[in-house]
Amino acid sequence: MRNKTFIIRALSIIGLLFFSLSAAIAQAPAAAAIDGKALFLGKCASCHNPNMKQKSTGPALGGVTGRWPNKVNLHSWIRNSTAFLATGDTYANALYKEFNGSNMSQFPALTDPEIDAILSYIEVKASAPVTVATTGGAATTGGGAATEETTSVYTYLMYSLFFTLLLSLAFILARTIANLNAVAVERETGVAVAKPTFKDIIFRKPIVAMMIFFGIVMVGYTTVSEAVNTGRQQGYAPDQPIKFSHAIHAGKNKIDCQYCHDGARRGKHASIPGASTCMNCHMAIQQGPKYGKVEIAKIYASAGYNPDKQVYDKEKKPIEWTRIHNLPDHVYFNHSQHVVAGKIKCQQCHGKVEEMELVQQHAPLSMGWCINCHRKTEVQFKDNKYYEAYQLYHDELKTGKRKGVTVEDIGGLECQKCHY
Repeated sequence: MRNKTFIIRALSIIGLLFFSLSAAIAQAPAAAAIDGKALFLGKCASCHNPNMKQKSTGPALGGVTGRWPNKVNLHSWIRNSTAFLATGDTYANALYKEFNGSNMSQFPALTDPEIDAILSYIEVKASAPVTVATTGGAATTGGGAATEETTSVYTYLMYSLFFTLLLSLAFILARTIANLNAVAVERETGVAVAKPTFKDIIFRKPIVAMMIFFGIVMVGYTTVSEAVNTGRQQGYAPDQPIKFSHAIHAGKNKIDCQYCHDGARRGKHASIPGASTCMNCHMAIQQGPKYGKVEIAKIYASAGYNPDKQVYDKEKKPIEWTRIHNLPDHVYFNHSQHVVAGKIKCQQCHGKVEEMELVQQHAPLSMGWCINCHRKTEVQFKDNKYYEAYQLYHDELKTGKRKGVTVEDIGGLECQKCHY
């Protein structure tokens, strides 16, 4: 009985050492990057391009530490850009003018280590190569996904190695203890005792129980991790059946987003425009500046239009676009609430679509990302009939008691607002 208790304790200690050592080693090389990633996604990703190399609502962040040689100034700018502008800093004011006088969100609660973690994550991601995979699945862009994939593989291999070593050590200890017990029995009784085989050891109850426990933990962890990441396809940029360039239509030709995505101001879904919407322009414009007549011919085929006779004399066929942005079924999101009542620009969630040749998912669209946006985004109360009922807040704004009203202040963090 004493030997059995010893074995159980030894295996328990080995298990604890396994989790402690592997967790410490896994976090050590990438602690700053992991913390920085979480902070970046929560506080910066809504305005800055995730690949760190392209402008978005804010500047491209790759190489930001080199552009701000004074670390103290950079920290001050991140915490409160408005206050730092008042110091007269030349670079800060030039940056402010470059982005049409748009103030950066204030983060006074960020500590120096947290800011350094964000900057470290930015430099790691900005230094990685930019790759886009658009066939057969989700894309990886900006180099960040490649870095995270490498880290994930490294962590998996490390866990496997430690698990194998510690499991081997557990078997060695168990067999040694069993052999010693057999020797002790021989000395006491004088009767030869058969040495335990590998099968005898591996099917001992403590070892079987430990294996079952670790199996349940790993299956549970994997299930929860994959469930949390469902639909988070940041950077996903699949090939589409028609090579539609937003850079040409929304960028060069300045077509308003809501001309095509008319549903964004009318209801829950932004809606994908039908071929009839395309025909409003392409009945006259029959050749594009980049793809010629090839892609426009696909629109004609969908609409059933004959460009030679200029009549609709063919069967209509819907265009099978590949969906990019997708929220879980239990999440409620209403475009009109944000576009009409909130007066949110499309770019705040979808990025600089007018610069995208091939549209990709700009934001993570995670629960944390939405909550942080609701916490810091100020509602446009002025000249907005939707918020006339909040008389108290209007009075406080007039008297100067309140400088602004966030979405959180009007109940934007209540669970039932987004979940059925």
